[in-house]
Amino acid sequence: MSRNANIKERKRHRGSVSIDSTILLFSLLNACLDKSVINHALQLALRGPEYIRDGIKTLLENQGLNINALINDQSGPPTSQLEVREFVEPFLRKGAEISTLAQIADIYLFAKDATAENVVYAFYIGTRYAFVRERKPTKEESKRIWEIALWIAKNSKVGAIHWKQLELRGQVHLNDWLNVMKENARKRFETFLRQKERASRASDASLEALLSAVFDVKRK
Repeated sequence: MSRNANIKERKRHRGSVSIDSTILLFSLLNACLDKSVINHALQLALRGPEYIRDGIKTLLENQGLNINALINDQSGPPTSQLEVREFVEPFLRKGAEISTLAQIADIYLFAKDATAENVVYAFYIGTRYAFVRERKPTKEESKRIWEIALWIAKNSKVGAIHWKQLELRGQVHLNDWLNVMKENARKRFETFLRQKERASRASDASLEALLSAVFDVKRK
């Protein structure tokens, strides 16, 4: 491998973000949008292991808050693994979903060599997932999905130029191109679902690691 290739490879790895990190980031962003979620998390923490309760207390007191009254109100049973699982799991699942969609956008829309084909793939995947999630669309749903995806793609900056060129060559050329796009887009949607499944498994592993870390320490 040449020196320039080595430099590019190192830069690529330095700039990459792990799937676990993106899942955690989107999970936290999603959770922090709701004050009631934050309050619930605080209540769970204050009924949790002593080292977590003390850490939360110190953190908030350093911000000028006194939570002694709140701590005294936490007279219920200690936080269980089930409570933590039921609270955290939906946010990790949502984080896995959003991170996978963000990867699709990054691959097809934000690459330097953006093409009309990639625009079609991105909006087909996004539209289909928004409409029917993982299930196979009906014929009518599929028609509607393609209407939306192709309208957006056709009116995009990159897509509009390509459409115009194909239309000038004749409708048969446009139809041939669209047939290829539709077949490829369906295959890429299947790839997207596999990526999403991998992200879901990563979120499950993160949850198990969290539970193990919290409750193993609690038992010591």
